[in-house]
Amino acid sequence: MIVFSLYFLALCFIIYRTHFFGIFKDEILNRKFILTAFVIKISSLAAFYIVYMRLYGTIYYSDTGNFFRDSGVINRIAFSNFGEFAKLIFGFQQDGEGSYIFKFLEPTTTWDKATDEVLYNDNRLVLRLHALIHFISFGNYFIHALFSCFLSFIGINWIYKTFKDKFQSKEIYFYLIWILFPGVWFWTSGVFKEGPALFVLGMLLISLKRVVAQRKYGFKNLLMLFIALQLSVAFKSYLMLPVLIATIVFFGVKNRTDKKIGLKYAGILLIVFLILNLTMQFVFNKDAVKLLAERQRNFMDVSHGGLFLVNEEKFIRTEFDYSLVEIDSTQKPVLAKLKPGIQYMYFMQTDMLDTLYEKSNTDTAWYPLSYVIPKSNTTFQPAILVKDWLSFLIAIPYSLYIAAFKPFFLDARGTIDRVTSIENLILLLSLLWFIYNGIKNGFRDPHYVYFLSIVIMVLVIIGITSPNLGAMERYRALVVPFVLLTALLSSTIKDHSRLSNLFKN
Repeated sequence: MIVFSLYFLALCFIIYRTHFFGIFKDEILNRKFILTAFVIKISSLAAFYIVYMRLYGTIYYSDTGNFFRDSGVINRIAFSNFGEFAKLIFGFQQDGEGSYIFKFLEPTTTWDKATDEVLYNDNRLVLRLHALIHFISFGNYFIHALFSCFLSFIGINWIYKTFKDKFQSKEIYFYLIWILFPGVWFWTSGVFKEGPALFVLGMLLISLKRVVAQRKYGFKNLLMLFIALQLSVAFKSYLMLPVLIATIVFFGVKNRTDKKIGLKYAGILLIVFLILNLTMQFVFNKDAVKLLAERQRNFMDVSHGGLFLVNEEKFIRTEFDYSLVEIDSTQKPVLAKLKPGIQYMYFMQTDMLDTLYEKSNTDTAWYPLSYVIPKSNTTFQPAILVKDWLSFLIAIPYSLYIAAFKPFFLDARGTIDRVTSIENLILLLSLLWFIYNGIKNGFRDPHYVYFLSIVIMVLVIIGITSPNLGAMERYRALVVPFVLLTALLSSTIKDHSRLSNLFKN
């Protein structure tokens, strides 16, 4: 822990003494406050370690452990052939079967992506980042987590700079929402995608404000926006693309003084999405609903678990029950044959969007047993499997409900779920507080519509495509603080005088 402590002290010095290219410099909040906030942010590492040790007995055999382990595998390529490693870091690698680095990547579990996906959550960006950190981490997981926390902290400062002019005399509370909100505090502390994603979210928002709203077309701002756009397309697209579209539209219209600007923003946003949907249909032969349906089906296949048999013609899934198949483990790959009379679902490789069902099997062929996934016990059955626009519209209320308010104390499974239940209570109270203040003072500020539109879009996507308690707890973490911002903006509350005297310039 000596090396970890040295890195931590170095980052504290950077924040307190150098301002780090102006990111941590603010004319309102002083250096003492920002450094204190960083220390609070880093304290989440201890909580993360304790929770994962109690739940799993280790941090190394879970999603976070997979990222850490696989990035270490990638780092070792540099010591074998640095040229191939450099090409991989910049995305120019040849990683197909038979390539030089294939033997390194074959044992990894998080590198591959489906080649036919239009948009995807790219694990590779995180793996590349942590492969570089391995050069200075000495194999210490918590050094990786420390730098992930630092990236998320940079993102929080960018988000603060984007909106602080709307929260005059509320700057401390605004900042603390992003530091103390349980989901953000906890899930950006480990080696996950959430820490770097918060960095990208902050970069996207601040660069859009400078270029679109303030029309500052300097090289630095344009380069920053270009990088943010590139990262947003490839990384956590379910979050970044709604934020990108909503923010461009909002910053494009918010300077108008029209009293109905909130309604106009919502109308323009709807038109933009319809245009994008038609474009996707033309370019990829998939509209938004088909893309969501594909995502939902893939997620449900994984969460329900099963035995997956695949050949050139069929993709078959049975229940996670070995009594349903005969196994020939003498072959490589292992072969499996469906037993007579069983039920199963399958897809033809020529049309993976058409789900077919066999009620009584008569197939006697042997198939390669592609992979085996145990069943998850925390997945909700979607209200309606999305297939068309009508079913999508019908599914929205239920999707919002489970993404925003599940779990809620009675159905909490453990510590993380109980903390999430507290989050959900905070969200509910924040919405009620916003509605109360809106009725009392009027829903005049277009930021209300903007913040809530981001939350609604992302939660609908999560609720439809990832209806699992564990997945939703993580996936929604970076967007739900906008609900609290809406409540804070609508209220007349001001920063406490003692806090202001201590933490403001």
